[in-house]
Amino acid sequence: MSLVERINRLRFEAAAKGLRDTPPLARGYKDFTVLSMVQHKDLMAYLLAIKTFAMRARPARIVVVADPSLDQNDLALLRWHVEGVEILEATDFQRPAIPVGGTWERLAAIAALNGESSIVQLDSDIVTSGDVSEVVEAACAGRSFVLRPEPDEQIVDLATATAVGRRKLEETRHIQAMAEARLMDLPAPDTRRYVRGCSGFTGFGRGTLTPSALDDLSEQMRALHGKRWDEWGSEQVASNLLAASAPDAFMLPYPRYCNADRQTEATVLTHYIGYVRFKTRAYERQAREAIGDLARSPDRLIA
Repeated sequence: MSLVERINRLRFEAAAKGLRDTPPLARGYKDFTVLSMVQHKDLMAYLLAIKTFAMRARPARIVVVADPSLDQNDLALLRWHVEGVEILEATDFQRPAIPVGGTWERLAAIAALNGESSIVQLDSDIVTSGDVSEVVEAACAGRSFVLRPEPDEQIVDLATATAVGRRKLEETRHIQAMAEARLMDLPAPDTRRYVRGCSGFTGFGRGTLTPSALDDLSEQMRALHGKRWDEWGSEQVASNLLAASAPDAFMLPYPRYCNADRQTEATVLTHYIGYVRFKTRAYERQAREAIGDLARSPDRLIA
């Protein structure tokens, strides 16, 4: 991280402290779940993400998959700021069939709970600034969706995705490219679809993901890639594949939903993905604006 990025991170962290003085988020009533995996260093960012999203989307259920780094003070802060939040231990979602660490416990938790409701996976580095009706309508209707990292990304058949993956291998040996280059080697490739999306904000329609489906895919990939499947980035491949293969899955409209380096005046949900998060002061400035709006809200944020 450059000196400028370190300074911008400190500025964001200073701004985010203002979240402590904002009203708590009340329970929502829309029939879907928002799930996030949270660690200690991202706690305030998560409160910004969940408050700005949930006060507009009004989910009935909010789940936090707690990284072991969260302490009792962190958990108390979560429970005060997010009424009815369910806190689950990340270690409870570790299984032999899937890698450990990264964001695999998050995806395993989604698989475990998806039979009960549609689930929107919300990363801690997201800020919502406008109407997200497309997401609410999709979640309530049981449709899966994926966030576009680039404007031309589309859900495609595995033959097309494999060809793209093979071209990527000319540039990188990252596990994502390696896995994508062998998608056609998976069982029943004609029944599956893929998109090179961003798992930081993904929707899984109710019943579209199960623990057995996740385990099966992971074991199939490990048979192809061995220990490399345990590397960072494999979860995003799995998430993209499973979400895109769900019935009636779609890509969120762009640039209404996009990564921070593509943000425009039309953007209503911004993902401050790692490689651009602190390049500028945009994250800090949007955080200050959102916190100001939250602080001016009634005693309890309507969810």
